[in-house]
Amino acid sequence: MTSLALLAGLLFYLPLLFSALSTLYHLAVAVAALRFRSTPEGSSDFSPPVSILKPVRGIEQNFYATLASFFRQDYPSFEIVFGLSAGPSGQADAARWTIAQLQRDFPGVAVKIVAVADDPHASIQNPQNPKMTKLEHMLPEASHEHIVLSDADIRVEPDYLRRIVAPLTDERVGLVTCLYRGVPAKTFLSKLEALGMSGDFAGQVLLARMISGMRFGLGATIATRKKQIAEIGGISKWSEYLADDYILGREIAAAGYGVHLSHTVVESVLPPRTASQMFQQQLRWARTIRACSPGGYPGLILVFGVPLALLGLAVQPASALVLGMLAAVLIGRLLSAWTAGVMVCGDRVLARNLWLLPVRDLFGLGIWMLSFFGREVVWRDARFRLEPGGKVKAA
Repeated sequence: MTSLALLAGLLFYLPLLFSALSTLYHLAVAVAALRFRSTPEGSSDFSPPVSILKPVRGIEQNFYATLASFFRQDYPSFEIVFGLSAGPSGQADAARWTIAQLQRDFPGVAVKIVAVADDPHASIQNPQNPKMTKLEHMLPEASHEHIVLSDADIRVEPDYLRRIVAPLTDERVGLVTCLYRGVPAKTFLSKLEALGMSGDFAGQVLLARMISGMRFGLGATIATRKKQIAEIGGISKWSEYLADDYILGREIAAAGYGVHLSHTVVESVLPPRTASQMFQQQLRWARTIRACSPGGYPGLILVFGVPLALLGLAVQPASALVLGMLAAVLIGRLLSAWTAGVMVCGDRVLARNLWLLPVRDLFGLGIWMLSFFGREVVWRDARFRLEPGGKVKAA
């Protein structure tokens, strides 16, 4: 009986403790978001020629419209370098035909295409990040010193290049990155995935920036210079790491340069994933964060104050203390999501579906717990093991 009483006490008081800490965490996120939003970001006439490096593989969701947003840039001089996959027998990537149509529709934009053959042995003998492998071949083809790296699923506004490149007028800034909001497919699971981007991850980034400064990049956008890439040893040195955006930002910061988080927010166009695909994708993301930041990752339990408070409520449903704590953490959660996701990221999907955040948090808590049980991830239909620091090995 004593053991049962102790267990009941733990189930009651531990969730309450974490819920209280979670409330403070969400209030800190709201403060970080408000501070970021109120920080002026000066405009600049600095507009050097830019090479946009766009590694792609196959056809993404809304592929033409997403890529067309880069062709429509209001910028004096830029080129787009596409990195495509080529099969071992030379089959053309299906993306080539969409790019050809874009070239016909936007004849004034300079385009280069770099086809990189897939290595059938890479995933077994020497696992490599296919994006980094493409970038290694694309970088020498870039005509300009200033480069912008962007994932294939990113959609941007016409003033994107002007805003992203402007901070590089300061030679002390070595990398510019930005937040992103999700554009979900027409499925419930895709909507939950989108809510996590601005309603959860954006707040984590803003809080990290306020506490310790930006020392990482985000794959939605990385703007830098060729000389910074050269100073950290080039692209090939980091080709065996999964979190390429995090690594590039970390190494450029370690080289003594500043990492600037732009006020520009881009859109990540999400594909319709099955439940299994979404589970594997979220687990891969969680385990990648855990591998890159093992010290801070356990603290992410503070994100999930609402489901933890619900656990306490399940043990003591009539407790006024639990009900009060649930109300406090729920208000804090919604406040942090609104300030970071709606006010900073301008996410209208989150604004319309704020009530779904507790459901998203329940799913996220499950992923967070499972991420501690193993290091394997599914990536590009293959299974890998994550090493400390984010390096991948064959499973």
